[in-house]
Parts: sequence; structure tokens; C-alpha cells
Amino acid sequence: MRTTAILILGCTIGLPALAGGPDPELETRQRMQPIFEAVRHLFPLSLDEERFSDPALRDRILASLQLLESSSGDLASHGQERGASFAFLSRSLSIDARDVHQRYEEGHVREARFLVQQLVETCVACHSRLPSEQSSGLSSQFSSNLEQADLPLDQRAKLEYATRQFDRAVVTYEALLASPDFSPTTLDLMGHIDDYLELSIRVRGEYERPARTLSSFGKRDEVSPALAGEVKHWIRSLREIEKRKPAPKALEEARLLVADAGDAQRFRDERDALVYYLQAGSVLHRYLEDQPTDPDDVATAYYMMGVIETRVGQSFWLSQAEVFLETAIRTAPSSDVAVKSYDLLEEFMVAGYTGSGGAQVPPDIQAKLDELQRIVNEGRTGV
Repeated sequence: MRTTAILILGCTIGLPALAGGPDPELETRQRMQPIFEAVRHLFPLSLDEERFSDPALRDRILASLQLLESSSGDLASHGQERGASFAFLSRSLSIDARDVHQRYEEGHVREARFLVQQLVETCVACHSRLPSEQSSGLSSQFSSNLEQADLPLDQRAKLEYATRQFDRAVVTYEALLASPDFSPTTLDLMGHIDDYLELSIRVRGEYERPARTLSSFGKRDEVSPALAGEVKHWIRSLREIEKRKPAPKALEEARLLVADAGDAQRFRDERDALVYYLQAGSVLHRYLEDQPTDPDDVATAYYMMGVIETRVGQSFWLSQAEVFLETAIRTAPSSDVAVKSYDLLEEFMVAGYTGSGGAQVPPDIQAKLDELQRIVNEGRTGV
């Protein structure tokens, strides 16, 4: 199983591409297609312990797991040619696919079921980075899947998102937010509201539609006062951003958005500022996708994405903060941004491992931090 993101990072992710090249999207979509096919089959089965454990289905499940492992490994190799975020997530997917295949073969069915569901989270994290591509043609291949239609709303939304059925996913998420079968608190704690906002802002570029959806959601009787306050901030932020005139340059627009998100006069905390952080992340992902050539600008973009991830990222174990901050350091080691990136990375990793339990940072993680500290020091001194 994955131990930490930073261990993957040091040996598999190089510096971001700083030069143009052929459009890799067609090849990426071709490599993703068999992964989607495997996930579409495995995810519904993983939600039913009896079916996932059924000996009669074992050969069918093993075939899908084999397809998933081989295809995700192929995607991970291809991913090293892309930006740091795609490289990290595709590598994480490959590791999880290998783990789930091994555990199922060894008879550890419960662990395998859990890993399948975690693997879908990785797909969602990857597909929430950039606007949807209308030409992908992949989502239409899943429209006749009866297993998918029988899923509960929360799991159906997750699967649709993971398999790039974005038009369907947004409708399912809206039904989920309105469903009396799911309390507002549960929807919030399980990250479904965050997923819906990511899908709306980053993937679909919509603001008024989610504002209307959240307005209806906020009127539900069970919404707590704290959540109601957050919802009001999100609605107001969505409408502000829709009317906003962006700065001429993407990096400057991202800086302004992050600064607005950190304005204590406007927002009580990072949660209130979620929409601004999501919009800033969207601007930065698009900026890096265009492969800028200035190392200092690239490092600055990755540093800001690291800041955003440490503030509103949903999962420490799949956090991309380490990826973004390490990439910033390695891209421009002599810059002030490298120093800030290291300071934030150290704070994030130490807090993540020690918390309040008194545990120590694992030796391999400390070794990685020491290496990055050395890179920053050498970059600053020229020695």
C-alpha cells in the first residue's frame, strides 16, 4: 500500500516540462480507456462484500484487476512526460492497482475492496485538475452500464466523476445534495460538497448553477449553523468570481485569488474561502498545462498550488502538496520561492506525521526533507 506521496515523488517525478511538444492528449485518452473499463466493472462490485467475495466472480474480477494493473502501469510511464500533478497521480494509481491485484489474489478481499474505492478517489483527483475536453468521447461509452445505474447516489456520482462522465456527474451530485437520504453534515464530512464544487469550477467552468444548487441546499432544515455560514460564503464567492475581470497574466490572477482567499476580513478560515482557492488552483493548472518556460514562474506556480493544497486539500495520504512543493524547490533551487516551499513542506509533513500523538517523522521522510534542505542551501549559496 502507498506509504507516503513524497516517497513516490523523489524517484519518479522529474522537473516539469519547460518546452513545447506534441499534444499528448490523444495518447493519454487511449491509455486511459482500458482503466475506465476496469474501474467501471470493479467499483460497483467493491461496494458489495458478498459479490466481491463470490468465487463464481473471481476469474472475472481477476481479469479486470490484471487489466487495471497493466493499463495503469502504462499510464504511469506515459505520465512522467506530463506535469508533476499528472505524473504523481498516475504513479499513485499504478501503485494502488498493483496492490489491489496482489491482495485479491492472496485472498485479502476486504483490503482489496477498500483499495478499489481509494483508487477511484485518485481518478477523481486527476480529473478535477483541468476543464473537461469535449472531444474526449470517452463518457459516451459508459451510458448503458446497468451496474452503475443501480448504485446509491453518492457512489454513482463518484464513479461518474472518476470515469469522466461529467455531465451526468453534475446532475447526480445535485440530486445527492438534495436527497433526504443523506444528511448535510454527512455530505460535508464525506467531501461530496467539495467534489461538486471542484467539478463545477475547475472542470465545467460554471458558477451560477452551483450557486443556485447551494442556495437550495442551504435551506435544508438539517443544515447546521456552521455549515450554513460556509454555504453563504461559497454562494457569494461563486457570484463574485463569475463577474470578476481576471488579471491579464495567469500568475498574477492566481496571486490575487490566493490573497483574496487569505483575507481575514472576508473569510473566517480556509473553509469559507474554498471557492477562491479552487478558482486559483484552476488558473494555475491551466497555466502549467501550457508549459511555461521560465523556471522561476513555474516554481512560483507550483508553490502556490502547494499552498492551496495544504489549506483545502481533502486527504493527507493523497495530498499533492508534497509534489507541488518539491517540484518548486527542484525547478528553481536558488529562488526565494524554494525557501518558502521548503518551509511549508517541512511544516506540512511534520504536522501530518506527528499531529497530537507524539509520533516521529519516519526516517525515510526525514531523509527526503534533509535532501531538499540541502538543495535549497546549495542553491542559495552556490556551493
